[in-house]
Amino acid sequence: MAEKVLIIGCGWLGQQLAPVLAAAGYQVFGSRRTQASAEALPAPIQGIALDFQPPWSDAQLALLQDAWLICTIPPGGRQGGTSDYPQVLQQLAQLAQAAGLKGGIHISSTGIYQGLSGVVNEQAELQLTQPRVALLAAGEQALQQQSRWLTLRLSGLMGPGRHPGRFVQGRAVSGAMQPVNMVHSADVAAAVLQILSRWPLPAACYNLSAPQHVTKAEFYQAAAESLGLTAASIELSAAAIESARQVCSQRFIEDADFSFQFADPRTALPFCN
Repeated sequence: MAEKVLIIGCGWLGQQLAPVLAAAGYQVFGSRRTQASAEALPAPIQGIALDFQPPWSDAQLALLQDAWLICTIPPGGRQGGTSDYPQVLQQLAQLAQAAGLKGGIHISSTGIYQGLSGVVNEQAELQLTQPRVALLAAGEQALQQQSRWLTLRLSGLMGPGRHPGRFVQGRAVSGAMQPVNMVHSADVAAAVLQILSRWPLPAACYNLSAPQHVTKAEFYQAAAESLGLTAASIELSAAAIESARQVCSQRFIEDADFSFQFADPRTALPFCN
């Protein structure tokens, strides 16, 4: 019988992961908060409505039993602007633990390194006084307090329907000479497959970011050309609004024996339309 993968909070990224997982032989489920939105998920995803608040039904426990979970819930504001992100993840961790999950991958963000400069890796000391950093760290900790969870910190996502040039067209991009930190959804999907096939990996947390050093100027000029625009359509400013940092993925490359399809993020641009 095919192994189950349940993508929690199945949005754009989940829909990029699902066909790759299904092609590898996994039975793919995707959860959303309402039945209507769950039923709208495309094949090969089997959409389900899932609420993490106890008491849990026998059906919920049976679905998660011996399943791989991929948590793609984004941090955000609810309940009058106060985010319940850590609380939701804590409930998910408790449900998964009670059900007897096989293992879980938490999709987090390299935004957790906000405020740091230079080359940053998973051992970097986080600036927890910054609200965004504190929120992301609390979400990671909520899942890592339970066993069998791995955190995958992603840099800026690009892929089908998410062309970076469109996000910045007509806007000023600061820090033109700073490194850009991006990752294509195809590399995320390949990384997830590698994690599942080599479970468990030696560490509980990994960065995933295209490893080649490319400046924002180089990247967004290539993005403009990829869209058939002039480079001038994207305004680049040398002024930096925050510390320049380059996210290092070397630990994942070594521990998972992983090779990026798009090590230079510019080569991924034709695969973002």
